Amino acid sequence: MAVALALAGSAAASWYWPFGSSDDESAAPRLSELMEPASLLIDEASDLAADGKTQESVEKYRAALEELDRIEGENPDRAASQEFATVRNKRAYVNAAIDSLLLGQVRENAKAVAVSDTTELEKRLAEEKKLAEEENEPVEEKKSAEGQKPAREGAKEDEAAEEKAQASAGNAQSASAEKKVQASGNKAELPVSEKPLSRREQVIADIDAGEFAAAEILVNEMLIEKPNGAMALNLKASLEAAQGKIKDAERTLDQAIMSNPRSHYAYYNMASLLLQVAPANKAAARRYYETGRAVGGPADEQLEESLRQ
Repeated sequence: MAVALALAGSAAASWYWPFGSSDDESAAPRLSELMEPASLLIDEASDLAADGKTQESVEKYRAALEELDRIEGENPDRAASQEFATVRNKRAYVNAAIDSLLLGQVRENAKAVAVSDTTELEKRLAEEKKLAEEENEPVEEKKSAEGQKPAREGAKEDEAAEEKAQASAGNAQSASAEKKVQASGNKAELPVSEKPLSRREQVIADIDAGEFAAAEILVNEMLIEKPNGAMALNLKASLEAAQGKIKDAERTLDQAIMSNPRSHYAYYNMASLLLQVAPANKAAARRYYETGRAVGGPADEQLEESLRQ
């Protein structure tokens, strides 16, 4: 009973945490599965853009960005890894597509304003008419004498007005992009405590808090998704040990070793469990630890110190 209470009080502290990326990947859904909703939204947005439906396309792209945010938020341990480079590349692509669509829309609006604004043309015509009346010269004759010069000058001024409008739109777009980058930077600097826990982290937290029923629900979900997932089996063994179910924990670790014999985590956890159950009998625990080292596990100072005592 004393051993069981000790295990229940310090399960997470005495076990080999955290699990490495190889175990995380074996238990977690594949990135391609996580990315599927965002990829579908991006495809729909691209089709809408090709049909000239700019606003609808931008809305779809923004929905895809929200989906990418969700993927990273639900997988904080994987978000900064090379595995999630695809997510970051997709985000850059979507942002560029949105900027391109909005900039094109601004340019079209600016062109329409420049073409439809005839104020300057009307003003010049009125001045010509007035001058013609003063000189008793018909407006038509004055135009014939001067050829197409007023029209050419008007075209140049129209082009200048369009360029000015486009430059103004470009400045507005740059300011918008800068605000977007700043907002993105602020989001990246959110405290770690505000990020949602991964399932692995939540199970460990539940075990520490003695919330065994909650931990069991999450572990069972993981085992349904991948029955022989090494990380899920290690978590299940830790949960069983915390509840004093030592034999169950040993059987679960045996299953973890058989399902993934090249992973050192189950060997280390078995060594840790045996040291807690029978601290005077270190031979069996040492064999498990040495096997874990042989398959590529790193040195664990805490286990080595316990084995030397």
